[in-house]
Amino acid sequence: MSEARQSTKAFRNVLWLAVGLVIALLLLVQCWGPLQGWGNAHGDWLIRQRAAQQGPDPRLVVIDIDDTSLQALAGEAGKWPWPRSLHAELLEYLLKQKAEAVVFDVLFSEPDRFHPDADAYFNEVLALGSRVYLAALQQRPATAASAPLLTSYPPQTGLQPGGQQQRGLLLLPWAVAAQHWKTGTINFTPDADGVGRRYDIRRHIGDWRLPSLPARVAQDQGVTLPVADSFLLDWRSAERVPYPRIPFAEVLARARGEPGQLADDYFAGKVVVIGTTATGLYDLRRTPLDDLYPAVFILATAIDNLLNGQRLQTVPGWVMALVGAALLLALQLCLLHERLLAASLLTLGASLALFLGAYVLMLQEAVLAKVLPSLLALWLLLALALAVFYWRRRRQLSNTISLFSRFLDPQVVAQLVAREDPQALLASRECQLTVLFSDIRNFTTLSEQRSAAEIMQILENYFAGQVDVLFKHRATLDKFIGDAIMAFWGAPQANPGQALDAVNAALEMIDNVERYRRDFAHPDFDIGIGLHTGPAVVGMVGTSKRYDYTAIGDTVNLASRIEGLTKGRARLLVSAATMRACGDAFDFVPHGDFQVKGRIEPVTLFEPRRKQP
Repeated sequence: MSEARQSTKAFRNVLWLAVGLVIALLLLVQCWGPLQGWGNAHGDWLIRQRAAQQGPDPRLVVIDIDDTSLQALAGEAGKWPWPRSLHAELLEYLLKQKAEAVVFDVLFSEPDRFHPDADAYFNEVLALGSRVYLAALQQRPATAASAPLLTSYPPQTGLQPGGQQQRGLLLLPWAVAAQHWKTGTINFTPDADGVGRRYDIRRHIGDWRLPSLPARVAQDQGVTLPVADSFLLDWRSAERVPYPRIPFAEVLARARGEPGQLADDYFAGKVVVIGTTATGLYDLRRTPLDDLYPAVFILATAIDNLLNGQRLQTVPGWVMALVGAALLLALQLCLLHERLLAASLLTLGASLALFLGAYVLMLQEAVLAKVLPSLLALWLLLALALAVFYWRRRRQLSNTISLFSRFLDPQVVAQLVAREDPQALLASRECQLTVLFSDIRNFTTLSEQRSAAEIMQILENYFAGQVDVLFKHRATLDKFIGDAIMAFWGAPQANPGQALDAVNAALEMIDNVERYRRDFAHPDFDIGIGLHTGPAVVGMVGTSKRYDYTAIGDTVNLASRIEGLTKGRARLLVSAATMRACGDAFDFVPHGDFQVKGRIEPVTLFEPRRKQP
């Protein structure tokens, strides 16, 4: 059927449009920051799951400048920043214990004008150790031209020169003599969403490079650094305090000989990171683990990762986009074949596989796969497809109701549209039908006696009453042919009692003749009805612009011929086939055999009458 093909084509076009939009959205998620939030949220959840299963390197320990230490030393050192003599005392104690490395997550950017002797003491202690690391910070200058030339910084900065002259603003430990520097940057740059997930290995200033503080520590430990300039942190615990944390004041007291719980060699062989978690010093950052994560533990995590070669890898965005597109096309294939169950199972199965696969990859292989965009794209396409299916179903139902309502009783239409596929009923097929033709006798004479408007009114009233009778007896109204009516039983719904319904309908139509004579003021008004039961082809006939649901075949032609033979014989005549199909439900009066046009064998006709009680 042409319209059905056009509907199917339109339906597939809409589905392809939907999959195109979803693939475009999937690609957009991979490259557009605002939409990456969904993928980042899922990735951060995976990172937390892995972190909860990990354990920190026992060599790392944090000496914490916490709120307790600030209060404990306020009387001696005053407010922060403290005189560097306190750091010197602590460092001297750590060096005596043979700490493997001491890393200051504290900026000593300016000499202390009020305590120059404290700075001198700190310099003296720094001269005693070769693995004491000081923090530096790359800053953004007000203008590029206002920044110093990189060649103006001391060589101990660790800058690796490039081929061009560059400028950059570096916050360096100027309170310490340059010969004691082992510096590296502690910049922690968040992603576009404000969450920090990566740590620098080296920073680029033009074609110059500057190592980060964790990279400087790891390199001195003999670690070969990755080629990449940064790495995705592999968090060693889901807690905000993943490493042993000892208050600064407690360690300082132990250094001064006061009794405590720390063993005399507690820091031997340790990598000690000195930083702050004090709330008033605001050294907190947003991370996947916590929105207020202490920066000192971020630094310790970066050192841990580099020392142990542990860092997260990521599945490239184009790979995930390709996987998502392949799944979308597989889903589209199911949808084009209208296999909703298969499409739903594919979406559910793929979602579980992607989700569990990403989970296993993260926990076992330290590989981060951001599958949420692909999952969302799958479910979005399925939702769009379901909406398209629903729209198509509603349109089909509307078309079916509109079409069937022209020739079926509304109650029958309601039953038809409740079927799984009402459109299938319209497909052409051969079936057993009982066909009725009814015609008004002497209609030409009636037309000559009335005006055209009156004739149209008479026909309208007549057709309305007779159609009610036909619908009452479950007939399918085929068409009106001038003053004639064609109807049939047996399609679109099968009807085992079709012959009985047809004869009952015809008898009731004849019963209405007296009322029509009275209503139309025409005593000669009469009708003739012919019925025949046999095989016929039923379905949609016509073109894409106009078509009808009708029956064609010899059975239809014979029913029409029988109606023509009723003139002068009886109001209702039926074929032998219809009589046999009725069984003994009626009394049948034989009217003999007749030769009809188009048939070699004569047709035996009967007049059915209701049985008398």
